[in-house]
Amino acid sequence: MLLIDEQKIYVKDYQEILYMDENQIIIDMKKYCLNIQGRKLEVFYCDYHEIRINGEVKVVEYVTNRV
Repeated sequence: MLLIDEQKIYVKDYQEILYMDENQIIIDMKKYCLNIQGRKLEVFYCDYHEIRINGEVKVVEYVTNRV
């Protein structure tokens, strides 16, 4: 599940954070990878089920995992 609210993004039921810097975060989900691009991105909160990301979001895209 993905929720976008102004300067915040909530991602639930993620598998792993694959890549992270202040302009891009790539998150592995069960059936796809979530690519979040923007400015001053930071992980504000993270536990086993949910991530909250703060910053200026410009692009959110997903790519299906291929075998």
